[in-house]
Amino acid sequence: MALAAVFALGGCANAPNPQHAAEPSKSNVPSPLTELENGTFDAENANAPLTAVDPRATDALDAMGAYLRTLRQFEVSAETSTDVVLDNGQNAALLRQTVLKVKRPDRLRADVTGNGNTRGLVYDGRHFTIFNEKKGYYTRNDAPPTLDGLVRDLATTWHIETPLADLFYWGSDKNDDASITAAQVLGVEKVDTRWCTHYVYQQAGADWELWIEQGRRPLPCHMVIADTTQPTLPRHVVTYHWNLAPAFNASTFTYRPKPGAKEIELKPAESGPSFEEAQ
Repeated sequence: MALAAVFALGGCANAPNPQHAAEPSKSNVPSPLTELENGTFDAENANAPLTAVDPRATDALDAMGAYLRTLRQFEVSAETSTDVVLDNGQNAALLRQTVLKVKRPDRLRADVTGNGNTRGLVYDGRHFTIFNEKKGYYTRNDAPPTLDGLVRDLATTWHIETPLADLFYWGSDKNDDASITAAQVLGVEKVDTRWCTHYVYQQAGADWELWIEQGRRPLPCHMVIADTTQPTLPRHVVTYHWNLAPAFNASTFTYRPKPGAKEIELKPAESGPSFEEAQ
């Protein structure tokens, strides 16, 4: 799993994935004091050592990925908190809001707001544009004719991870589950108005938790990822809100620079930038 990608996105949450990029999380799960209205938290499992892979937990990941890949048009709003490690070793959280709009097979727009800035990625089937309104520049480049091709091209040619992209490709590579060294089901919990099953996972360099909505729509509700390679265990936390029947107008996937914005060149790099650095 490409740990660095998730934390670097700073507001663009990626689901853990060893091949496509992702992140993971380490945190102590507090035992609830009361039973849930729609289910009971599994306190015995929560306190057990996380040493074995429960196939129910990995099957849930695969089912989520398979379902997300069937969605042809959707909008997801992600509220994120991403830790950065200060020079004194203290974690400091950066708050971001990411709105991802997708119309398969060849349209995508991601807008990331936070710290008084809006930056993002727009793809129209022919070009992708990365922009930063606060810095006043953008870069437009040729792109493959499909969204799947764009995600691969950004990762391989430019070393840029598409915001939230791993959510939609989990399980498409057989090595995804193989990277997980421990996994278990903790129980059912409520995330805002949604009943979601709580899963925890471990893999090299990361611990992570994922809440997946119950029922016919196994959508990710909430995720917590911790970088276990650093002493302070910096975390990336995201809550997802889904609209599976959005109405997009013709200009949604067209980028029009603001007056005074400067176009710059984005060069492929052997050690490429993160999405945020590329902006």
